[in-house]
Amino acid sequence: MALFKTKSCVQILLATCALAGCAGTTIQSRHDHASSIAATAHLTRADIASPPFILASWQKITQPGSPANIYIEGDGLAWMSRSTPSLNPTPKMPLALNLAAADPAPNVIYIARPCQFTELNAPGNNCTRAYWTGKRYAPEVIESFDRALSGLARERGLTGFNLIGFSGGANVAGLLAQRRADILSLRSVAGNLDNDFFNAMHKVSPMPQSLNMADRATDLAALPQRHFIGGEDEFVPQSVFESYKKAVGPSPCIHSTVDPAAGHLDGWVEQWPTLLALPVACD
Repeated sequence: MALFKTKSCVQILLATCALAGCAGTTIQSRHDHASSIAATAHLTRADIASPPFILASWQKITQPGSPANIYIEGDGLAWMSRSTPSLNPTPKMPLALNLAAADPAPNVIYIARPCQFTELNAPGNNCTRAYWTGKRYAPEVIESFDRALSGLARERGLTGFNLIGFSGGANVAGLLAQRRADILSLRSVAGNLDNDFFNAMHKVSPMPQSLNMADRATDLAALPQRHFIGGEDEFVPQSVFESYKKAVGPSPCIHSTVDPAAGHLDGWVEQWPTLLALPVACD
């Protein structure tokens, strides 16, 4: 289990959450907040049974036979303090869900991380604290998402996926892109693109039971990508992207956009349709 050796990560996230107007502390208030966000964009709850987890999902599919934009949530409320895991990782501020709600594309699917917005003790939901701490990027987590995408492609007639990952969800998106042939593009928002570098930077314990997309970064060199970085983001600063970019090596497909005023949670939703329209291609 990765234990915090410094308060910096927790303090930064709590301060950012306060500025962004996060939902209340109760589990029910977090669920209600997410439901209200989804309702504004006509996203319908459709959870995905994908062993060993049940993945909470909100979806809008209006053009079967076309690609879909897939939004993957961040780590959520993983820690209460530098050494105390939370009892439930459901995020107070589900930024990826807010981004999905602002996406005008015909096919939009939001997928929460394991154990977020679900009953932890539900049959088929393997929710132990390890899966929102040291094993949050474990092979079985990525396999669960992989099965979920395969099921969506088969059942909803989707022809490919544009992946958008927020914070730690970017690592999940990158790991999925490394193993699937139907990923059309990769975007990240305040994305943790190199988990080993991130942990070392924040002086927290390594995560040997988790995978790191930067370890096989060269596998993504030919995939069109754009990574959005907040100039005021102290939690995932630009140096994390630079570490990932160095691991990829020379590539005409990797682009970044820095918003000087954006933080980790704040400053993204309002401008997301504009940012989403920026080109994602290999020059």
